[in-house]
Amino acid sequence: MHNKKVAIIDYGAGNTGSIFNAVNYLGYEAIFISKPENAKNYSHIVLPGVGNFGKLAKNLENKNWEYFIRDLIKNGHKLFGICVGMQLLFESSEEAPNIKGLGIFKGCLNNFKSINNKFKLPVPHIGFNLVEHKNTNIWKGIKNKSPFYFVHSYKINTTDDDVVVAKTTYENEFISFVEKENVFGSQFHPEKSNLTGLKLIKNFLDLKT
Repeated sequence: MHNKKVAIIDYGAGNTGSIFNAVNYLGYEAIFISKPENAKNYSHIVLPGVGNFGKLAKNLENKNWEYFIRDLIKNGHKLFGICVGMQLLFESSEEAPNIKGLGIFKGCLNNFKSINNKFKLPVPHIGFNLVEHKNTNIWKGIKNKSPFYFVHSYKINTTDDDVVVAKTTYENEFISFVEKENVFGSQFHPEKSNLTGLKLIKNFLDLKT
């Protein structure tokens, strides 16, 4: 049994129960935190996210999370954004024009259909799809092109060159995972992606600070 405590940011996002359960299942103790000043007590922090980009960005702003998240990253804490939690790591999204994300990574999210109005597949993109990764530490022991569970309408296509990305194809290729130093983000839901997803979460939790 590990004694590591893992903070899950509680800021009004849906579906936080499944990541809480996954962390506990792996033998770590998951703690919901709603006050940003408490986050500094935890080495590993999860920013979950099911909901609207604009609403969740506003929730972060209203609770002053933006300043604290930047500070945590600067001080070496590990951060993992999931689904809209990953999207919020970027600058903006078409889902909520005029509302800023955290801007930790460069880029704007687009709807699958807005860049390509001949897009034929159903939106949102729902279900298991393959992730082609770069075998970095967080992917240790996970076969390349493993399936993970997605549910989203907005995607990121490009970001800075110094961000290590994994890709997924849904008619066109998009970025399904990002990492840079101690910040990670997955467009898919590892907590709903069976044993492979649990392995990815475990790998994150095992990263040394």
